[in-house]
Order: sequence, then structure tokens, then C-alpha cells
Amino acid sequence: MDREEFETYLNANSRVVAIFRSQVLAYQHSKNCQRSASKRWSETAVASAVDKMVSKFVDNVYDKLKANIKENKFQPYESWVSFIETNEVLDNLEDTIAEIEFEE
Repeated sequence: MDREEFETYLNANSRVVAIFRSQVLAYQHSKNCQRSASKRWSETAVASAVDKMVSKFVDNVYDKLKANIKENKFQPYESWVSFIETNEVLDNLEDTIAEIEFEE
């Protein structure tokens, strides 16, 4: 499974990316409100920062999983799905993300 397939799988089978995006958006808005009026970011800049954090999050999860999955050459996608389901990766990830707090 490549990175794009993984992100598609995550979005289709879990709310983890949506939850993370929501938390990061709140964090970025809070951070932006603390800036002086002249240095505040536009909504576009905030959205870009959120997108970067979400992308980095998905990259990190993908890289960690990739290091632990023994991919079947004939069914690589199924190898990933099997590992994710067997180890309850999505449930654990959602629980972890629900508890995450960003420091100001």
C-alpha cells in the first residue's frame, strides 16, 4: 500500500484524520488569536498550516506501519488491511488522537 492508498483507506475506514484535523484547526486558530493583530495569519495561511500538520501526521503513521508490516508481494494491499485490522490500529489511533493536546 502506498502513502496515497493509505490515506484513502484511513479516510474511508476511520475518523482519525478528521478528528486530528479538527484539533489542529482549533490549535492553529488559538495560536493565531495570540498573535498581534498585525501579525495574524489569514484563513488561507491557517488552512495551509493545518494541511501541513495533517500531512505530516499521516506520513508518520504510514512510516511507522510500513516498518512493521510484512507485505505479501502478491497481495500488498491486503497485507496492510490485515495488519491494521488484526492489531486494531485504527481504534487505537482514534483513542490516542482523541486524547492529544497541543501546547501553545
